[in-house]
Amino acid sequence: MKNLFFYIKDQFREEQPRWFLWLPVLLGIGIVVYFQLPQEISIWWTLGVIESIIFAAILCRYHIKALYVLMVISIVVLGFTNIQLQSEYLSKKKIKTETMETYISGMIEKIDYNYRGFQRFLLKDTTNFEKDKQFGRVKVSTRQKTSKLKVGQCVEMAAKIMPAGLPVMIGGYQFDRKAYFEKIDANGYALSWAYETDCDNKVGLKEKFNFFIDNLRSKINAHIHQILPASEAGITSAIVAGEQGVINREIIQNYRDSGLAHFLSISGLHMTMIAGLMFFFVRLFMALIPPLALRYDSKKPAAVMAILISIFYLFISGAQIPAQRAFIMNLIVLIGVLIGRKAISMRTICWAAMFVLILSPQAIIGASFQMSFAAVVALIAFYEKYAGTLQRFLRGNPDSGKMVKFFRYIWAYLIGILVADFIASLATTPFAIYHFNKIAVYTSITNLLSGPIIGLVIMPFVLIALILMPFGLDVLPLKIVGWGVGLVNDITTYVAALPHAGYQVLSMPTWGFAAIILGGLWLCLWNMPWRKWGTIAIIIGILSIFTVKTPDVMVDNEASLLAVKDEEGDLVILPARGNYFTKQMWLEKTANKKLDKKEQQKLYQIYKGKKVDKSWLDLECDKKSCLYKNRVRFYKDKRLEIDGKNFDTYQAGGASLYFDGDKIKIKTVRDFIGSRFWNN
Repeated sequence: MKNLFFYIKDQFREEQPRWFLWLPVLLGIGIVVYFQLPQEISIWWTLGVIESIIFAAILCRYHIKALYVLMVISIVVLGFTNIQLQSEYLSKKKIKTETMETYISGMIEKIDYNYRGFQRFLLKDTTNFEKDKQFGRVKVSTRQKTSKLKVGQCVEMAAKIMPAGLPVMIGGYQFDRKAYFEKIDANGYALSWAYETDCDNKVGLKEKFNFFIDNLRSKINAHIHQILPASEAGITSAIVAGEQGVINREIIQNYRDSGLAHFLSISGLHMTMIAGLMFFFVRLFMALIPPLALRYDSKKPAAVMAILISIFYLFISGAQIPAQRAFIMNLIVLIGVLIGRKAISMRTICWAAMFVLILSPQAIIGASFQMSFAAVVALIAFYEKYAGTLQRFLRGNPDSGKMVKFFRYIWAYLIGILVADFIASLATTPFAIYHFNKIAVYTSITNLLSGPIIGLVIMPFVLIALILMPFGLDVLPLKIVGWGVGLVNDITTYVAALPHAGYQVLSMPTWGFAAIILGGLWLCLWNMPWRKWGTIAIIIGILSIFTVKTPDVMVDNEASLLAVKDEEGDLVILPARGNYFTKQMWLEKTANKKLDKKEQQKLYQIYKGKKVDKSWLDLECDKKSCLYKNRVRFYKDKRLEIDGKNFDTYQAGGASLYFDGDKIKIKTVRDFIGSRFWNN
């Protein structure tokens, strides 16, 4: 034990240059602790902890080791305090909204599309017919797919307004939390057409700039759809302007199942390619003009132009979290070029993470932030370890002929795609399992086939189209982009059709997910041999999947939808109209599939009381109710009884039931979400 202590001490001391890399991790731990609390705590408790740390630091001012420990605790508390203060601030501005059908008017702050392809307006300064400001910021889905309405205009309509929904199951996505931090007070859908009306309020310079950018995005999207067919225009809009709402759902599913869904979200891939291509084109242009090439260092003007195109691309893409991270990293790298220093390192991603966590701490609980940073951290760690080997391979024998060198670079490029894809896929797989319950089995095949098309056709001509668009000369480049997108669509369709392409799996528990993340960080951020200890935590996290048990019964908050487990352990959802999203979420999170037509017909007969098949499903139904395993009775007028006692599903927010011998364990959605600012 004593030898182990000295070993850890020596390894920790040797890692001193890497201590800085753990700053965003410690900040993130504090933020995650806040979100894991079952209820809000007073800011005075946090202030008490801060004062205790200051007092302890004064007492231990001559003990350097104790001060190190206090410093670590302080950074964690800083992350906690940051998100708590932001949450407290938002709670003071939150508007309580009840479900109602009403007249509503407001200024369009943003236009996007819902999953059905209909326009969705984010309205600010909303009022009712009497001009009372009682709705706050509202996101409303309309009945129209296109309109002449623009961001900055005011509209009026009849709409059904409701607060953001709770999760549809334990472990489900918390829409109310997302809306809370996006400062959206209510959701709804239009009951009439949206009509333009006069605006009463003036807007400031910041809002005018935001409106200009959003309208520019809308014009670019409309322009793309005028030139390209729908299947190609949807993907092109996603990679140019960050608009995924108009993509056909079948195409999106193909991209997900084939492992290329990351291409639809503007992130490091797109931002780096755009900046890198601009850097390359500017240097090439200057090299073709001898006076410029001989008199000036082409790297610096190339870096300036790459920064400018990155800023433009960030704004028109919607500035999502992956794009922000990629922009910050590119900016640091390009500034390094301007001042003559190399900047591609783990410290770059560290600064990017701290920037995002300080300004938008809530981003850490999102799959976008987690997967984006996980992929980049893993790739940089791999590069740090094996960059020398790759460079030696590329240099090869200096006496080799040009043809040999050419084929070596081609081979290195293909191998690079496979290796980079394997590392990034390996790093993001735990997140895909935890958030989406899916593994893209053939992602390497997809990326190998589509990588050259994306890198050599799509992204270069996206850049050319953006440059030529103000001059009206972008039609040909956009058609070339569309041709490349069409090829990638065909590749994803082919791969998604392969057996078990999008393999459904159960999520690991939260503690197992945390073990994988911390183990991965330990493996990537340290350099010394003890870094391998991270694999132990990763293995523990993976094995935690086997501790997960599928509920025997699931019910929604209105007792209108019920799912029960059949004799083979698969979840079967009883027939009910609507609730498509809830049904889909239940099946995905429990790693189950829809019944085939034959099974659906049999289930319908059982539900109507015309048939009983206890070898498949221990369920007996009549006209009024269904009884599952003689213990849970589901009334078709939306009531639920458990062992003869009425269960209030509305107060529970929905529930999952687990049979444990003679007992039934009940876990409710209300217990899962706790009592927080966003669900009160």
